[in-house]
Amino acid sequence: MSLETLDLETARKEIEEATKQELPKIDKLRKLASKLSFTELNYRQCHAIAPVATDGGDNRLTFQPLNIEIIRVVDSEGKEHVQKIIPLSINPSVFKKFFESIPVLKKLLERLKTEYKDVSYLLPSEESDEVDEYKITGYVKTLREILEWSVLLELAWNTGPAKVLLLRDGLLRTKTMKPETVAKLSKSFEEAYNKNGCMLIGVAKRSKVLNYLSLALELDGVFHKNYPCFCEVPEEISDESYNWDQTKYKTLQTFGKMHLVKFTEQKGGLVYPVDVPNWLMNKRKEVLEYAAETSKSSFPNLGYPYPLVKAHENAVLHGLEMEVLADYMIKAVMKGHTQKEQDKILEHISVGRGLSLGGWKEYG
Repeated sequence: MSLETLDLETARKEIEEATKQELPKIDKLRKLASKLSFTELNYRQCHAIAPVATDGGDNRLTFQPLNIEIIRVVDSEGKEHVQKIIPLSINPSVFKKFFESIPVLKKLLERLKTEYKDVSYLLPSEESDEVDEYKITGYVKTLREILEWSVLLELAWNTGPAKVLLLRDGLLRTKTMKPETVAKLSKSFEEAYNKNGCMLIGVAKRSKVLNYLSLALELDGVFHKNYPCFCEVPEEISDESYNWDQTKYKTLQTFGKMHLVKFTEQKGGLVYPVDVPNWLMNKRKEVLEYAAETSKSSFPNLGYPYPLVKAHENAVLHGLEMEVLADYMIKAVMKGHTQKEQDKILEHISVGRGLSLGGWKEYG
């Protein structure tokens, strides 16, 4: 719609009236926010580890019409736990074989005493043979998240005698796995904690709850304190914030209590949603103080746990690395073609067409 065809005066009046109708929501949230109970955080040192799986599109090779996804799960200490290269024209029946051939997935099934068919609604059935790139992309996304959970669980059971805090990139909730599988996953994390004391929290940069509350929190400056602090999010507020999509909310499986946490001493420091698992609620202050200690050196997101920053840096393949992998792909494409055809392929690439890389900003 062009500006000259827009009746600005009518639009202004209608927006003003519509906004007046919506404004009571802010007052309601300010009242709820004023009742939040805050606890001051100190700092405690603890060994913290964060594994991160690359997001879809971060590590991708595309040479139309060929598309390849690179799944990597790397932790904040630089250890690569998983690397899997998947063509998007793969037969979906192969996904079951991944749970037999990738060690952490195989171990996940063993630990949870479950089978492939019971893990997720969003993975293809064992008999599926429909090759649809759009669907395969969804399966890869699901596999990526399950791989990240699998590595987290493996770390929880094998961190050694030292006290360790595991940081999940995201909250302790998922739509990817079936409810009974999430319940078993939660139980296994709890058993690992009881065995070796390995703690776990989930940290996100944003959430529907935080978005819903952010204006009310800012208007009253409830987090404008010169010390790290946190508050638990009451279920009343969680339910209210998800009213826009009850179906989505009901499919969300969680085993943690949401908190809003400011890890930094700065009054204007960013606030992050953090899930604390149910079995750690009696030690949540201690656990959040370990996380606060890791957040002192964060940049550019001040107050964000540094192990998560480092894990992201380690997981994403950078320009030179992607160029090397792209070269492998080009050579693979050229195999089986005549010399004349190979020359045409190289010419096609040299004029900037055909090949695109994920993995770093300059590659889009």
